[in-house]
Amino acid sequence: MIVALWKALRGFGAHRGLFMAAGLSFYLLMCLIPMLFLAVSLLGFVLTSETATQAVLGQISQVIPVYKTELSDVLTRLIATRKLSGLLGTGILLLFSTQLFGALRLVMNEIFGVKRGRGFFRGMLSDVVMLFVMGTLFLASVAIMDLFFWLRTFVLTPSLMPRQWIRWMFVGLSLGLNAGLFFVAYRYFPGRKILAGAALGGALLGAILWEIAKQLFRWYIITVGVYDQIYGPLGVLVALAMFAYYTGIVLILGAEYGAALEAWRRSRR
Repeated sequence: MIVALWKALRGFGAHRGLFMAAGLSFYLLMCLIPMLFLAVSLLGFVLTSETATQAVLGQISQVIPVYKTELSDVLTRLIATRKLSGLLGTGILLLFSTQLFGALRLVMNEIFGVKRGRGFFRGMLSDVVMLFVMGTLFLASVAIMDLFFWLRTFVLTPSLMPRQWIRWMFVGLSLGLNAGLFFVAYRYFPGRKILAGAALGGALLGAILWEIAKQLFRWYIITVGVYDQIYGPLGVLVALAMFAYYTGIVLILGAEYGAALEAWRRSRR
């Protein structure tokens, strides 16, 4: 494990992980709103539009650890005033949303040593498929977290369960859901199927690092608050960009660890 971690760090440097993370953070910011629109549209088939919007925003507030009120206000206004609808609007949203998944596919190919990709059209098709797969997993995580909050309110808290236990249950559930998303990204985004054990190892490391990054970033913003002091009203946007950058770093580190584990397992065969 220690050797794999060391190789992951070396791979991060060799692949210029910081530059990769910067590119992924750009695509994440560019695709965030289109993906939110799609999530609200999909949830709108089973819920009212307002309920779907609040469900998605509630999940986003669990992912982004700071500026929850400001982000919710901005996203609510954007969703409420959106103009795209119908097949044309859905197609445009799909086109913008898949840019992030295309970038992820290229990054995963580089890290896992995939020499020959799927080609342009097959790559675009796989990006669309993975968009719906990851979107379905995201919506499933929304339902699971809502169920947990219901249990916390009506079962766990009334039963006088210690608050710290409930907190650790929430952290464990969050880690599990995040690890599932990381696992799908590491195993199925590259141009070849990655060994399940290697993808799982990278996913667990990525989920742990991401939870640590969220808590540290939250502590930093609350304690220092430098973005508000320097950038004023733009502090929320800058903080969101920095959090997207940290997310990209964690995603790449987890992938590098998975690649190191896969290389080690293949060498033993």
